[in-house]
Amino acid sequence: MIKTPPYRFLRHLLLLVALSSALPCPAAAADSQWKPVTEELLRKLHLDHRFHKCIAVADGDTIILEELGAVRFIGVDTPEKNHPKLPAQFMSEEASAFTKKLCLGKNIRLAYDAFDEDKRGKYGRILAYLYLEDGTLVQKQLLLNGYAICYTKYPFDQKRKQQFLAWEQKAQQEERGLWKDGGMAEIQWILKHRQLPIQVEKASLSTYRLRMGTWVSKTFNRGDISLNLMQLYEWAYELGPRDLRKQLNRSGYGKKAPPENSLNRVIVLGMAHKKWGILYGKNVKPRVSNAEIDTQINKLYNWIRGFDAEHLQATLALNGYHPLPEKQVPADDGLETANTFFKTEPYEKKEGRVIGWESAKNFVGKRVTVQGKIVRSFNSGKVCFLNFHRNFTRYMSIVIFGSNFRKFPFQPEKFYLNKTIRVRGKIKDHKGQAEIVVESPRQIEIISPTRRGK
Repeated sequence: MIKTPPYRFLRHLLLLVALSSALPCPAAAADSQWKPVTEELLRKLHLDHRFHKCIAVADGDTIILEELGAVRFIGVDTPEKNHPKLPAQFMSEEASAFTKKLCLGKNIRLAYDAFDEDKRGKYGRILAYLYLEDGTLVQKQLLLNGYAICYTKYPFDQKRKQQFLAWEQKAQQEERGLWKDGGMAEIQWILKHRQLPIQVEKASLSTYRLRMGTWVSKTFNRGDISLNLMQLYEWAYELGPRDLRKQLNRSGYGKKAPPENSLNRVIVLGMAHKKWGILYGKNVKPRVSNAEIDTQINKLYNWIRGFDAEHLQATLALNGYHPLPEKQVPADDGLETANTFFKTEPYEKKEGRVIGWESAKNFVGKRVTVQGKIVRSFNSGKVCFLNFHRNFTRYMSIVIFGSNFRKFPFQPEKFYLNKTIRVRGKIKDHKGQAEIVVESPRQIEIISPTRRGK
């Protein structure tokens, strides 16, 4: 039996999973040549074909096996749940729960791909096909139930690839999970959770610009839409409000009031697996790939400019656009939602040093009071982390050790979530990240709305 890892290891394990990009990385030492997976090879790689107990589920497509460690499922990609630089994605909770129900506590055997030389990916996780004792292939169940897409950029046997693609297609045809309502369920979920809308505005016959709230980019060529979209989307979720404003200033964005006429403005929504949703008026085209987004937006603006309303509506319907219920159309083209990414929670001055959470790294070694809203939390059972920003790799964490859980409200990760607090303590540096270790609930003060600074 392996020992229960200490909290630092658990934090690094979560970080390992979260830092995997929205699409997984291929094996570090892979090539296109088929090489038999022999027992001798597996012994050299410290791997085997034996059954091992699943002791933890990190995400929908990553589990922890006793004696072997982290295993990343070959050939599938589930929506991101724990990525620090991306929002939680549609079906991520459901995919994780499905994998947990299927695998946790079960004995699992690994099979390895003959086109993958070292059997491990960029982050050191084992890359494998997973089989339960009854012969169930875990990847097949994820694909058939719509919890994952087929991801074919790993070293991947062609026969398996075709089978995986067929399972994904079956889920699409039956509109399961990610494919529910032709992708419209995901669009509606994104709008409900007020995730970032980016406006793509046509500046001239051959140039565009992006708008995020009242911030507008410089113009760029029509072939660079995807590049600029991806960059802005990553900044929005990677950076806190103050750092985001600085980054946009450095990148040539300026503040500009929205035009009065919004009829020709297009909104783009980030979807799972680096897909985009294109929203125009009450019409949405879901799950457009990054490679297609430039062409699709150029086409849309050509239709807007060239067709009357009736002809335009018919053209959109023929080209994969779906009607969006009136109540779900952003009333202000998403302006209010986008502007929330720039808002820093105000804090009132009081006796002693009170700082905002974005400044915490500048006060390492000092005893201060930090104020902000807890927007993310994680409890491993051994330690609880409370975060003021989703990107826990960059911004401050509040740390509660399990030995002190009894002093705090039940399930502190839920009790403090979405509440504005002041936390008092000494800021420490842990591998470049600021943190305050709290030992008593008296160190955390919940701020009521009437007491917040104006």
